[in-house]
Amino acid sequence: MTTVEHDTDIRSRVLARIESKPEEVWTPGDFADFGTRAAVDKTLQRLAAAQELRRIDRGLYDRPRTNPLTGRATVPDYRAVIRAVTRRDNARTVIDGMTAANDLGLTTAVPARIEVLVDARLKPITLGSQEIHFKYAAPSRLYWADRPGMRVVQALYWMQDMLTQDSERKRIATILRRLLSDPKHGEAIREDLRAGLSAVPIWMQEFLRQLLSPTAGPEGKP
Repeated sequence: MTTVEHDTDIRSRVLARIESKPEEVWTPGDFADFGTRAAVDKTLQRLAAAQELRRIDRGLYDRPRTNPLTGRATVPDYRAVIRAVTRRDNARTVIDGMTAANDLGLTTAVPARIEVLVDARLKPITLGSQEIHFKYAAPSRLYWADRPGMRVVQALYWMQDMLTQDSERKRIATILRRLLSDPKHGEAIREDLRAGLSAVPIWMQEFLRQLLSPTAGPEGKP
């Protein structure tokens, strides 16, 4: 195979993989099975120059999409960006409580600044009106990094004061029990929370223990 043919082959395979998950954010390492790092880097750079891909940050790319209503380019999903950063830098991450609560549908508040605890020193990434700010953290603060139960724990830390209000406590419990019953992700989250129960404060242990009871209703009571 000639160099041109090889480059064309890598290009078509890269685009095919990206098309299989069009809303994902990608790193050169995601295509390591297609060729050398230099060849993959060159392919991604050429695709970005041709505007077939968008370069979000160092080593982060996505497929640019247009909002059908505004005609403007859509902003990359911050969750996909954070996932890609963890792969790019082999890092461990824990997102802030408001972001976690928003992801789980526990609040409609949308953070303008997303704070991510990470075991690497990284520069902020701006996505439209949002900024992902990476804050270096000691390993002791990253116990829940990339674990299924991480968002539940982080959201509850942020919503601690709300749990003192009976109506809010019931609302939060109902939403979380629905999450824990999800046929696709619920079991993994339940098992992870059970395994890490001793790592959270007593007030959270009590709340989660009720939710994790197999006979509990929405408020954790049989």
